[in-house]
This record gives sequence, structure tokens and C-alpha cells, in this order.
Amino acid sequence: MFVGMEMRRATSDELPALEAVVRWSCAEGIGEMVPERVVDAEVQSRFRRSVLAEHILSRHLLVGVDADGHVEVVVLIDDGPDYTELSTVVAPAHPSKHPDGRVLVDALRSRGWNGPLVSDTALGHTVQERFHESAGFAPGDIVVAHMAGHDVFRRRWWLGPALSAAG
Repeated sequence: MFVGMEMRRATSDELPALEAVVRWSCAEGIGEMVPERVVDAEVQSRFRRSVLAEHILSRHLLVGVDADGHVEVVVLIDDGPDYTELSTVVAPAHPSKHPDGRVLVDALRSRGWNGPLVSDTALGHTVQERFHESAGFAPGDIVVAHMAGHDVFRRRWWLGPALSAAG
């Protein structure tokens, strides 16, 4: 069941909750492909506290919270010349809930990110894939990242027909 959530800017007071959501989502996404130390390296590389704090200060970190205030989505936003890249983690408070990705797109558009969007997910991470599908993203290329001697397969998801593999 898709559930509503509120997307808003994250605050520094939420850093511990953001780290917990990131850790859970990364473990779910790549934990079956690689040892735990590689999951730890992924978290440290892409979502360490200083990166989260920098994105909060620049107002480039959004969170999706459910009706009870639980953080379910964490989105780091990085502007590029041709598109905006999102580092997105999704961790619904309950397995039967699926956050609605359209809320994220509406929040991004209302804050001025009107161009093409791209976001990667671990291949087979159905929670994140479903979130991107619900937001209107189209699946694109599969890319391979090499982490600590292990291959991690990711799918690029595009929103913006000029750049989309489906568009």
C-alpha cells in the first residue's frame, strides 16, 4: 500500500535518525551482494555524517516522514550541469508500507529543481525500485561499482525524457 508522507528539509537534530535510515537501507540494498565491511564502506563513502551535515547546511537534504514522524526517505541533492543527481535511501517504518515517490518529485519541483533527475538503486532492492517507479522515474542502464574488491550492481533511474533510456 502506498502511503502519504511529508517531504521537508532535514535538520541537524535529525542526524542520528538519518544515519539509522541510511544504514538500514544500504544493508538491505547491497548486504546480500557483499560482506558487511563493504556496506560500512558504502555508508562512509556516500553518507558519512559530514556529507549529511554539509547537505543539511546547504539545504540540499530532504527527508520524507510518515504521519507518526518516522523518517522513511533520505534524499541528498547534488546539482550537475545537465541534471540533478539524487542519493536516495528508502526505509519504510513497516514492510507493508511503500512511501509514494510522487511526493518527493513534487517537493523537488516546488523548490526549483525542475530539470532532469537521476538516482541509482542497488539492483534488486525492491523497496527503492518501487519508490522510484511510483515517482515516475524510468529504469535506465545498469552500472557496476567496485567496492573493496566486490562488484555492486546498480540501476540508474531517470526522470526527464531527454535523458531517460525509456524516453
